[in-house]
Amino acid sequence: MKELLIAFLLLIGFSTELALSQKIVRVGIMLPFKNQEGNVSPRAIDFYRGIVMATDSLRKDGTSFRIYTYNTANTSINTILNDTIIPHLDIIYGPDDKMMLKVISDFTSSRGTKVIDAFAPTCDVIQSNPNFYIVYAPEHIVANDAANLFDVHFADVKKNVIIVDTKKVAHPFVAAVKNVSKKVRFLQTGFTQNQLASRLSKNKTNLLILSSADKESAVDIMEQIAFYKKNNPEYDIRLIGYPEWSEYSAFLADKMHFLDTYVYTSYYNNPLAQRNKDFQKAYKQLFNKDMDATRPVMALFGFDCGYFMLKALARYGRDYAGQDVYAAPLQNAFQFKTFGNSGGMMNHFVQFVHYTTDNKIELIKLK
Repeated sequence: MKELLIAFLLLIGFSTELALSQKIVRVGIMLPFKNQEGNVSPRAIDFYRGIVMATDSLRKDGTSFRIYTYNTANTSINTILNDTIIPHLDIIYGPDDKMMLKVISDFTSSRGTKVIDAFAPTCDVIQSNPNFYIVYAPEHIVANDAANLFDVHFADVKKNVIIVDTKKVAHPFVAAVKNVSKKVRFLQTGFTQNQLASRLSKNKTNLLILSSADKESAVDIMEQIAFYKKNNPEYDIRLIGYPEWSEYSAFLADKMHFLDTYVYTSYYNNPLAQRNKDFQKAYKQLFNKDMDATRPVMALFGFDCGYFMLKALARYGRDYAGQDVYAAPLQNAFQFKTFGNSGGMMNHFVQFVHYTTDNKIELIKLK
């Protein structure tokens, strides 16, 4: 397998059959693996390796996978499309360029090939190709889904929603929360403890949401809210946070736990989970190096995206159109829904990462 990973960088359409059986799924991966200067993209390679590890897990069910790799960094789209295997691919991951995605989608749409857009979530191709899949939805879509999760999860409590205006550009989540909440109160940044007290209720769950996701506002406002909660423990105060806050958790964790914080996100890697530890260990054993830990972790993303979609194709073939597929994620989960009346599929999965007051983390999603 190590030889494969080295060799594929030098070829336009290298293939490998990972198992022998009658059922075969043909997979194309089109990413900028290596540029003209010879620089290798670690994240593209990690994504590819994650898919390879997924196929290794899935072949135990009796399906073979042939993987064809295409280096889009120094290979023209016309050269790629001239490869005679392209019309026979069942699924294509990438490329990360919107124009290339459109050309690939137009070329393969009549054949039923699934095209997975894992890197350019604003591509308009989804409007016309039912076999086009967007893995990371645009920010406003995720915000709307998160607001629905917010509404459902807190439906059984008497709640008092307070938007803290940071005087910065408002996040789409704010408008989405206002749409699902019957009543919202506002508080200006720089508030005094008395002003905060005037917005809080002793008889309701106080849900505080900052109007922006920036670190500066989060640090300052958390400090003020934590001070109040410490002096008034009888108040039920919970903070609702943004995906970006996961990047701050290394030094904000104590405050986030103390404030009973719910951070919404479309993906989450728990490095303390045993499955994730096992995957990390297996990756190092296979490739003799640690996977890139930058969020999102691309090896985990490649595995989850590969496992889910390839399991779906192994079960339904090219007739797959968003049916439920069981795949316990390491980092990325999927809940595909049709875009418009006749468009492709967009991932609407979102969850809360709940930093509980007893210093634990739980994941909350719609059932």
